[in-house]
Amino acid sequence: MQILIFCGKVLFVVGIYLFLIRIMTIQLADLRARGLVPKNDLGAACLEVLNGTDYLPKGRRFKIETPGLTIGRGKTNDVPLADSFCSVEHANFMHRGGVTILEDRGSTNGTWVNGERIEEKIQLVPGDFIKVGSVTFQYSRWG
Repeated sequence: MQILIFCGKVLFVVGIYLFLIRIMTIQLADLRARGLVPKNDLGAACLEVLNGTDYLPKGRRFKIETPGLTIGRGKTNDVPLADSFCSVEHANFMHRGGVTILEDRGSTNGTWVNGERIEEKIQLVPGDFIKVGSVTFQYSRWG
């Protein structure tokens, strides 16, 4: 009889803990849906500088998140390049659903991916080399 009472107490405590865990997961999902808690960054991507300059050292990494990333000579860009071969608004990286799309923004000297000038939007894959002006980046997953 005492064994049944002990097992009942253990099951009751386990049930309370499972109930509390369920409440916390529901609250966390609600906060994420409202944008108050950031989602994990497993889907994020990055650009790494392969040939650096004084203002942009080799090895520097830029995270590409959902809003995207802009590159150009203008100071309003996410990655401003002090490069005469780079346009004021040169290229745009859009990242949604784990996919990164690169778009040239009508630059004079073009945006190059793996040695080929792009004319339209292109989906990037890890390991791609992107040349903007005289700076070369390598695309990869974040983390």
